[in-house]
Amino acid sequence: MVQIIPAILDTTPEDFKKHVEQLKHSVSFQEGWVHIDFEDNEFVQNKTVDITTVIKTPISLNKEAHLMVVHPLQWIDKLKEASFKRVIFHFESKDDILECISKIKQLEMEAGIALNIDTPVESLEPFKDKLDSVLVMSVVPGFQGQPFLPEALDKIKALKKLNWSGRIAVDGAVRDSNAKQIIEAGADQLIIGSYLLKGDIDENLENLWEVILDE
Repeated sequence: MVQIIPAILDTTPEDFKKHVEQLKHSVSFQEGWVHIDFEDNEFVQNKTVDITTVIKTPISLNKEAHLMVVHPLQWIDKLKEASFKRVIFHFESKDDILECISKIKQLEMEAGIALNIDTPVESLEPFKDKLDSVLVMSVVPGFQGQPFLPEALDKIKALKKLNWSGRIAVDGAVRDSNAKQIIEAGADQLIIGSYLLKGDIDENLENLWEVILDE
């Protein structure tokens, strides 16, 4: 069964705390994972809350970090200290990929890599046996509210052809109108931010499952 993971992308501590409180009061997300975005205003033109804000705002869900940053190596130790269990960094970042994977694994966290829409999936071939997951971006990373890029569906299918053994997650503009297509293409995880968090989370999730399970 596909896994739906709520995503938080916030630029202020106040908004971050608000969204964490939403999840805490949600019936649907008392266990599982939460996806937290970090942006450095260099890799993308936006800056989110820092790790300190996350530490000050505890949540019982397992935390995965999505590092939209130029130098992920500088973040990994701090993420371990903040009790993250999974770290996803971008293939397009400036640090050595094998070094990033090795450091994450040494600290006993899962390692995932994110691919922008223009990065060929074949680029992952040398690393695919070392990664736990790949995150296919279905928007240009940086901001919520962008349109879904249908090329992401082709990337998922291409990963399947590579005999990818890890999980395939999709992040960006995932909602009721495209969730079923994404799953049919081969995704294991849907990373969903604004569609879930705007309004009632449990109602939004129920609507999503109705579409996904509709025969």
